[in-house]
Amino acid sequence: MNIEAKDLQTALIEASKQLECSVIDLEYEVIQHAKAGFFGLFKKNAIICIKGHKKTQKVHNEKPKKNQNEKFNKYSQKNFEKNEYKKEYKENFQKPIENIAQPKEHYKVKNDAIFDSFHKESSEEKNIVSYINEIKISLENLLATFDFDIKVVQVSVWDETCVLIKLDGEDAALLIGKEAHRYKAFSYLLYNWLNAKYKIQPRLEIAQFLENQTQAIDSYLKILIEKVENTGRVQTKPLDGIWLKLALEKLRERFPDKYVAIKQNDDQRYIVVNDFLKKNE
Repeated sequence: MNIEAKDLQTALIEASKQLECSVIDLEYEVIQHAKAGFFGLFKKNAIICIKGHKKTQKVHNEKPKKNQNEKFNKYSQKNFEKNEYKKEYKENFQKPIENIAQPKEHYKVKNDAIFDSFHKESSEEKNIVSYINEIKISLENLLATFDFDIKVVQVSVWDETCVLIKLDGEDAALLIGKEAHRYKAFSYLLYNWLNAKYKIQPRLEIAQFLENQTQAIDSYLKILIEKVENTGRVQTKPLDGIWLKLALEKLRERFPDKYVAIKQNDDQRYIVVNDFLKKNE
């Protein structure tokens, strides 16, 4: 009998229910191990073949009868512990007061320098170039666990706080996904990793996807830039992910003397461009 489930534990539990026995009594063979896949792709369930189960016999344990010697020993032990407790209580609470209120020993720290660095970040800036090889090797090891034909083409410095990561291959489109939902998810994964470990941000390029999106953003921003030049202000449509970041970078670069910021309305985020308000206004 074969049983298929999302994981091995669920399959064993289902088998124990059908055979009305304990999981530990099952005799089975694993035909296929469960595999989570990547972003919902290549997912596999666990499959086991049930060969049978062990018959468990109920063992009725009779309570051993205690003889009089055991009862006597237990009673004597309790009396001994009770007398010891009373003796200890008298010794502790009948001590002179001066012995109880002893002055506390004063500890002096010889060097306070160790405490000065607890809440201080190192003033030495780490060189981002030193991380490049380590990041590339980690990415190659990560992609090796996927069932995709995707390779790390380039890992280089983009600016002082950002690294450019280029991926490409026959299955690169699968990593982008419909409406770029896998691209966003993988970008967030890289950001959480790189920001937490190296305090830097990724700029992810998968098979010229980022380049194409940049060109689309440029075409969209041309109309907005004209409106800013004519009216002095503008508001973008709701943007998300890489589009929000690209638009923000380009608008701030184009209008360094204006207020360019991200605003949020419910679950939607957009960019506003306006003049800085003066104190007298």
